[in-house]
Amino acid sequence: MTSRPVLPLADDLFLVAWDVTISGQPRLHPHGIALALAGALLTELVFAGRLAVREEQLVVVGRGAVQDPLAASVLAELVAHPQHTSIPTWLAYMESQATTMVADRLISDGLLVREQPRLLRNRQPRYRYASRAVFGRAAWPPERLRGCLVAHRPVPDQDMMLLALVDACGLTPVLLNDPAMRRTGEAYLATVLRALPAPLSVLARQVRAAVGNAVLTYRTRRL
Repeated sequence: MTSRPVLPLADDLFLVAWDVTISGQPRLHPHGIALALAGALLTELVFAGRLAVREEQLVVVGRGAVQDPLAASVLAELVAHPQHTSIPTWLAYMESQATTMVADRLISDGLLVREQPRLLRNRQPRYRYASRAVFGRAAWPPERLRGCLVAHRPVPDQDMMLLALVDACGLTPVLLNDPAMRRTGEAYLATVLRALPAPLSVLARQVRAAVGNAVLTYRTRRL
């Protein structure tokens, strides 16, 4: 199999959570996706050695330059507000911008285009792959994860966290959309999640809790 360029964690998650190859629409409620993307952006800084998770708090442990502009801007926000260390606080703060920020990075990298609805300005924009030349890269993240779960292949750290965030925001049934693969895939997913390093597990649990609260609030408002 031909190797493909590794994307940042949040970009991979976006390409799993958004149907960029057909409808251009999110595969579940946009608020849940946004919270998971916020968690992914924080995790990128953990992987970069700039951020540590201590119990349920975020601690900046490195302020050196970060090459990626989006990661650098998230780090700058954390540095500018040292009084706020709670993971739920940062997830809530970043939720409103996370989807647009990650989509902008994918657009800048030439993978996606944004289609803004013409008639209803408040509707969610659609995101689709930019050209046939990048179709494979745009479609690869969900296929890669699905293949790992079904074939029980070893999962690298970034994909372990990607799977944890996918599960935390409720995307696992979308990923394992074939009933024939669901049982064995979910069983292997449980094994992968048990092996997740403790700091990443804490982040994933906080994302799951935030998504659960958002869904509950949405349902309550509709009653």
